[in-house]
Amino acid sequence: MRPISSHIKAISLLGLPIVVGQLGVIVQGMADTIMVGQYGTPELSASAMVNNIYNFIIFFLLGISYATTPITGAAFGKGDHNEVSRSLKESLSVNLLFSGIIMILLIWLYFHLNILGQPQHLMPLVRPYYLILMLSLPFLAGFNALKQFAEAVGHTTLPMRVMIVSNILNIALNALLIYGIAGMPEWGLFGAGLATFIARIFLFAAMMFAVFHGKSFKLWTRKSQHSSTTRKGCTHMAMVGFPIAIQLCLESASFNIAGMFMGWIGDIQLAAHQVMCSISTLIFMIQYGIGAAAAIRISQFRGRGEWSDVKRTVHSAWALAILFAIVSVGAIAIFCQPITSIFTSDSRVQNICFLLLPAFVLYQLGDCTQIIFSNSLRAIEAVGRMLLYAIIAYLLVSIPMSYLLGIHLAFGAEGVWYGIPLGLTTAALLFMYEFRRKIKQLI
Repeated sequence: MRPISSHIKAISLLGLPIVVGQLGVIVQGMADTIMVGQYGTPELSASAMVNNIYNFIIFFLLGISYATTPITGAAFGKGDHNEVSRSLKESLSVNLLFSGIIMILLIWLYFHLNILGQPQHLMPLVRPYYLILMLSLPFLAGFNALKQFAEAVGHTTLPMRVMIVSNILNIALNALLIYGIAGMPEWGLFGAGLATFIARIFLFAAMMFAVFHGKSFKLWTRKSQHSSTTRKGCTHMAMVGFPIAIQLCLESASFNIAGMFMGWIGDIQLAAHQVMCSISTLIFMIQYGIGAAAAIRISQFRGRGEWSDVKRTVHSAWALAILFAIVSVGAIAIFCQPITSIFTSDSRVQNICFLLLPAFVLYQLGDCTQIIFSNSLRAIEAVGRMLLYAIIAYLLVSIPMSYLLGIHLAFGAEGVWYGIPLGLTTAALLFMYEFRRKIKQLI
């Protein structure tokens, strides 16, 4: 049995590159929004419409790829190199298959975009942007699979480096293709979509080259030439990934619907919601890095049958997450005005943000707990009840309570936001209960 300090150190070293890579994604997304917004308001509105659709798809594909970590990590932990190699090919197959299925659904939606009830004058901007992002999905899905594989065998810095280079490439191509700099065509929103398309091709190509030609992965990639995917293995990976994907989509939906409720109350409240979500996303990415690192460690210990280290890893990760939540919400509470002023100079929005702070504090504590235990359940492949618990937490608690408190009982913006921590805390308690129940069964 390893001491707690060794688990904390290992989680920190594994999690830091994941955090840096995810923060890079946020920076790239903010840069996209700023650069498109500077080009024109219609382009910004059209991009918001399309991105609202694709955000759910990105979460779904990410959830499917999350099945790779426990399956590959367990095989790596017990030293079954043939199984590691096979999991690589099965992960790529499953993730690319799901991206293909989603593309078929998106093609249908493309011919029925009018059902979304969006302004017709935006459609000439929406349609080409929609199509170019759709074509990029297989490359994103392939990258997700390779990223999770690399992290499952302990190589978390490789995806980080690839993501940073891709983000820089995306931003540079945005400047060239949106505004027509250096003799390039001025394509506006379509240029932003093309930049994303090229950057995602780079993500997939760079990871393919690094994994299949890198020295660190030769042990498994050589064996993969002689191993073949199995229907049983692909089905198992899909069955592990699907509940995770839906859980992520439901969590995202609870925030999006809360934003809709805030819009019903007023523009100022909606703006405050966006500011606080932007701040909380930065915290979430760090918490996610802790949870993802814990999942890698847990899956490897599970493969070796070291259940005492599984439990100590969970407790170490939870302690780290709570400590960071306390420090971060304390700093935000103290420096709320200067932090919110980075996002807006409107004092009315800043005042609403200050009123949302109590709910924000509760939200972070519930969120860090559900992140750790959802990742822990994923790591031991105990995802069967996650979908049920996500439905209870987000569809039956978070969204209805936001509506009840904020709209029906007229508590306004604060009421809407108190529904969020109620849902996240419900999810945290249910995931914690399920993890402890499954551990008792497995030991």
